[in-house]
Amino acid sequence: MILKILLMNPPVGLFQRGEERCQADVEGGSAISLRPPNNLLYLASILRELGKKPIVRDYPVEKDKNFLDDLKNYDFDMIIISITTGTIEDDLLYLKIAKEYNENIITIAEGAHFITAPIESFNKEIYKYLDFAYYGESEYVLKEFLNFYENGKDLEKVKGLIFKKENRWIKNEKPPFIYDLDSLPFPARDLIRNELYINPDTDRPIATIQTARGCPGNCIFCLAPIVSGKFVRKRSPKNIVDEIEECLYKYKIDNFFLRADTFTIDRDWVIEITNEILRRNLKIFWVANSRTKPLDKEMLVAMKKSGCYLVAFGIESGSEKSLKLMKKGTTKEDNERAIRLAKEVGLKVYSFYIIGFPWETKEDILETIDFALKTPSDFVEFHIATPYYGTELYEIMEKEGLLKEEVEGHNYFSNPVGGTKYLTKEEVINLRKKALLRFYLRPNYILKTIFSQNPKSLKNYIKYGLKLIKNNIF
Repeated sequence: MILKILLMNPPVGLFQRGEERCQADVEGGSAISLRPPNNLLYLASILRELGKKPIVRDYPVEKDKNFLDDLKNYDFDMIIISITTGTIEDDLLYLKIAKEYNENIITIAEGAHFITAPIESFNKEIYKYLDFAYYGESEYVLKEFLNFYENGKDLEKVKGLIFKKENRWIKNEKPPFIYDLDSLPFPARDLIRNELYINPDTDRPIATIQTARGCPGNCIFCLAPIVSGKFVRKRSPKNIVDEIEECLYKYKIDNFFLRADTFTIDRDWVIEITNEILRRNLKIFWVANSRTKPLDKEMLVAMKKSGCYLVAFGIESGSEKSLKLMKKGTTKEDNERAIRLAKEVGLKVYSFYIIGFPWETKEDILETIDFALKTPSDFVEFHIATPYYGTELYEIMEKEGLLKEEVEGHNYFSNPVGGTKYLTKEEVINLRKKALLRFYLRPNYILKTIFSQNPKSLKNYIKYGLKLIKNNIF
């Protein structure tokens, strides 16, 4: 019987592993902060419902914890490891360590990578230490897997399972999406040290609340429709605010990221959430991510009134050509309007851009940089276009002969897969550095930032500023 289970982020650098469409490298980003491993915490709660004894380790964050020591001290029956495409081969090395310590331990990997990764890629040597991989929504797959595995049933019937049979890797049928998200238990936050995940704006612990899954967008670079589907599945406002209330009173957390693939797409639902927060008189600070269209001022006002202080927009580009070719469904005018509305309401704005699409010239990228400098965002991030398996961007780059290397092992900050038709990889990386330095090292921006922060958050801002200089100058 499987009883003791380790759910882990391996000690392979700081990544946002629980947010599968992004898989952000925290150290390589300009203003990205650590977030709790909600994906593992959801699985831990389900394991508890099944009578199991889970332990969660975020090794890159919990620097006083040691993987080998935990193997010796807890004698785990099973390990579930969260992977990213950029780190997968380094991640799987920890399953090798586990198997060398105990060859009978069951090793499982989960992550968006497995949804679209070619089954042939599992033939690499490092995969021999992996027993199973989950794809799709792991909360569903985990329950099905344990039921079939522990009862000796045919594993080929477990939807969302990848495993080796008769010396050959096979990928089972795709699992269904979980439509009733209210049915999921809240993440097991008592299994992590919440104080390690700090909101740099307030210097207080922050929790991620997964409010919805799915995105109807057609962006050629994004994993969201592949990972979560194109139909938006929303939790009820009551269920969302119940979780906020649990965090507030049980864990003393009053800072939140209300996460969805696009939080503001349904204004009535957003306003219901804000009304529920106000009805319960919850004194919280929160942020959310959003498309720039649809968006209206009344919704932003309601968000601010209930404690929202920042909205993050996926602007993506300052080039109309690029916005059209990436199928973003917005224009420069839409993006300018969204930023203006948020600022009028009194919200901070965090704008995300992507450069290095196959068709982009230096002039196209400079147009995006100029747009970022012109608009009054408080923070920006520049990603380099990354062709994840299964995206239309991957197909385009493959057709254009721009995939000089495998997708695995690359990230969208410092080590992209390739360049554009007109720019080398190194030239795109340098343009990203130029963009960040031009934005954050403006004297007026620095002075405004210094004089608008309290001493605790200013300390965090200085830390991020030093990281920016280190990553982009030295």
